[in-house]
Amino acid sequence: MKIVCFLLKLGLKVLLLPVAFLLRFLCFIWNLLIQLSLWVLSPVMLFVLGCGIYSVVRASWTDVFLLTLIEMGLFAAAVGAGGIMELMERLCERVEDVLTI
Repeated sequence: MKIVCFLLKLGLKVLLLPVAFLLRFLCFIWNLLIQLSLWVLSPVMLFVLGCGIYSVVRASWTDVFLLTLIEMGLFAAAVGAGGIMELMERLCERVEDVLTI
């Protein structure tokens, strides 16, 4: 019975190894894309914030509203990408935990 259980665990590990490799690769690529996109996204966010401050000084409240919505959308995109990265890391850790059992 122990031999059958050992063989089943070994088969599971062999099947999960490519999945773990693929998940680690996707985590690496996603992290790289997040870093690159934030290098592009952060100056855009600063520019929108500057335009919003200028619109407040100029008392153009419609522009302030629209720029605030744009800024919130950009911030939500950045936070959402970080959240997805955290979920992918947790999934990778769980698959690796199954492989180490």
